Amino acid sequence: MSETVRPAPVWRRLAAALYDGLLLIALWMVTSLFDVMIRDAVNLARNFAALQVLEFSIGLLFFGWFWIHGGQTLGMRVWRLQVRRPDGSPLRWPIAAVRYSVMILTWVAVVVPALMQSPQIASHVQAGKATAIAVIVALIAAVVMVLDSRRRALCDWAAGTEVVELPKKTA
Repeated sequence: MSETVRPAPVWRRLAAALYDGLLLIALWMVTSLFDVMIRDAVNLARNFAALQVLEFSIGLLFFGWFWIHGGQTLGMRVWRLQVRRPDGSPLRWPIAAVRYSVMILTWVAVVVPALMQSPQIASHVQAGKATAIAVIVALIAAVVMVLDSRRRALCDWAAGTEVVELPKKTA
């Protein structure tokens, strides 16, 4: 029994991204807490670069595991979305790593303009340039997704994946 699937609507993708983004922030907060506790316990200096690598790795494990095992994060399950390869096969770790990396860069581009409005950062000489670049990248990402017939985001283009809307289950 073959059911047809269609590209996921942009609004569903954004809803799932918001849900998964909140989960990722929670994971990063717990990771940061453990980093502080462990460094304080063994009297190690803070290392922001190491924390960034750790948080990136935690996010990759979170998204990668879900994408490889069923193609759905928790947010994607709620909105009946699935990430897969164009032939319908599941992702593998290298593909998941590429997809996650580009996804995070895109999310950063969306969030940077808001962060640049804080008084501590807005006064920096490069804040305006960083905001302009971030806005351009975010607009390109949005236009690419809306104009593509399969609604692929930049991370889908880079990884060779697609996000589809799964049909409703019938009782």
